[in-house]
This record gives sequence, C-alpha cells and structure tokens, in this order.
Amino acid sequence: MKKIIAGSLLLFSLILLWAKDDPQKFRLVHSDKLYMSNLPTGQILELNGRVHFFYGDTEFKGDRALILDGPKIARLSGNVSVENDSLHLVADSLAYYRIPRVLNMGGRVQLTQDTKEGTTRWMQGDYGIYDQAKDTFTTWSRVRAYDQDENGYASCGYAFWDRAAGYAYLIEKPSITAGTTDTLTVSADKMEFFDGERKLIATFNVEVSSNEYRANSDFLIYFAEEEKAVFIGEPEFTNDFATANAQEFHLWFKERELRKAALMDSCRVHFSQEEGKPKDNWVQAKDIVINFASDRIEDFEATGEVSYYFLQEEKEKQDFFINSAVGQVLKAKFDADNKLKLMDMSGRIHGRYVFKNDS
Repeated sequence: MKKIIAGSLLLFSLILLWAKDDPQKFRLVHSDKLYMSNLPTGQILELNGRVHFFYGDTEFKGDRALILDGPKIARLSGNVSVENDSLHLVADSLAYYRIPRVLNMGGRVQLTQDTKEGTTRWMQGDYGIYDQAKDTFTTWSRVRAYDQDENGYASCGYAFWDRAAGYAYLIEKPSITAGTTDTLTVSADKMEFFDGERKLIATFNVEVSSNEYRANSDFLIYFAEEEKAVFIGEPEFTNDFATANAQEFHLWFKERELRKAALMDSCRVHFSQEEGKPKDNWVQAKDIVINFASDRIEDFEATGEVSYYFLQEEKEKQDFFINSAVGQVLKAKFDADNKLKLMDMSGRIHGRYVFKNDS
C-alpha cells in the first residue's frame, strides 16, 4: 500500500522513526512530493522534486529518490550531489548502500576535494564507486582529473584515489599535462601519485614531451618539491641540438624549464652547433653532466673513459677542422649562439686533429 504523506506532524513522526538508534540518522530537509509504502521487507520512501536529505553528516540532493529501509539502500537520480566535509560528489544517478557505506554512481561522475589551503582537486569519469568508510574513490571510462596545486591535468581509462592515504594510480593509457596544454606531457602504462611526498612514479613505455625536448624510458620518478626527474631503463633524451642515451638520467628543472641533466653509466651524446642540423658531433663517457640555458647546451663535463668527435665546418671567420680524442675528463663550453667556445681534455689523452691546408 502506498500513501501520500501530508502534514508536518506525520512527516516529523516518520523522520523520528527512521532515525531511531541509527548512527547514520536520516533527516529529510525537503521534497516536493513524498510517498510511503509498507512491504514485508520494510518501508519504502519515494521522494520526488527538489529532494534534499541527510544521512548523518552526509548531505544528499537530487530530483528523485527511493529510500529502502529494509536493505538500507537509497537510490537517487537526476542532478545528484553529495556533500561531506571537504568532499563534493555529483552524478546523474547514485545508489547508496548504508551498509557498508558505499556509493555506486553513473553518468559523468565527479568527485571534488577542497583542501585546507583553499585549492581544488577533482576526478571524473563515466562511472564511479566511492567507499565512504575507507574514503576511496574508483572511476573508469573517459577519466579526467585536475590538481590546482600542481597545475596539472590527467586522463586515462581507469583511476583509483585513496584520499585518506594521499595516494592515487591511473592505468589504461594514462597521460598527464603540467601547466598549459603545451608545457609538459607525460604518458606511460601506469602512473602513481604520492601526495605527502609530492611524487609521481610512471612505469613502462614512459614518454615525456614538451616544446623544448622529448624523453622516453622504462621508469620515471618525478619529485615535484625538488623539480627533479629520474629516468631509469635505457632512457633517451632529445631536443633540437642534442640526442643523449645512458642507463639512467637525472633531470633538474626550474619552473618546468630544463636546467641540468646528469647522465649515468654508458653515456653517449650526439650534438650539433646549430638548431635542427645533423648531430654529427658526439661524446661518449661513463658519466656526463650537462647544463642548459634557454633550450641550448651551455656546457658539459664528461668523466670516465671519455672519447669524442668534433667537426667544425668551414665558414666565414671559421676554419675547418676535425678533432677526436680519448681521455679521462672532457669539459666543453658553448656561447649564446651554441658555438663551441672552449674544449679541454685531461687524463691520458690520445687525440687526432685534422686541419684544411690551403697552401
């Protein structure tokens, strides 16, 4: 039997009855229409129009709601929103299982978190599950995310966010973009975020690209506090002036602009003195440290079993020569036009110099 509840006394009595001895007390704030049905399995409360109610401290809103007292389930549809402390959830539809306090959502689900510092984070997808007891959020299909602190956007096919632990991971073609859409993009098979350490870990098929450079490797760790990236697994780095390979890279940034690179173990760098020209010059060493300025190599130092080849083409005010040598340490500096200004080698040097003879 279904009854239309009218009158404040009956409505108030119903709310008291449902809230009795329940730590997640039900409190109805408003509904344009309210229907109640008594079934052997328990009472059913049907709400229609500008629905607004609470379960404990959690606030629910929507166009329609069906409250099943027996199985402890609440179903909402149409412009659904859920609020609790710093948490804000929206969806087209929602099923709330009071035991074990889990929300199943569908239709462009979005979870938004406002931090104590006044910044915002959100994650959205076509479907989602929020475990209120564990404070975890899982979403899948056309996933998008944003972090105002890091000024970063993310996308993938499946994501998990443990708000209590400050941890999240992305799988199924994850990609992140830092800054504007053309500043820095990272993609990999899987990405993990650690909020407390402000750390990103990307694993397998890692690719990083920006307007100034591109890099790839098997493994990446990025420390946001230090603006430092560690590439492991035969990484390769390339820009318009150089291509570098090694077993491990350490890159340092300032305001997302590359400032320094440390190449470790089995290093090889091919470079040119002009942007976009063939990178015929090369340096090979155990370790190489490169400093950058405005997307160009400012200087580098190579140490340990160093060998190099340098070709200078003949031009106006520039003589032709080829210089190749082996040694223990090689230092080089370049001017603002990326022209070689100084090259100095030390430690058991063996070299060859070729000049053009105009006589």
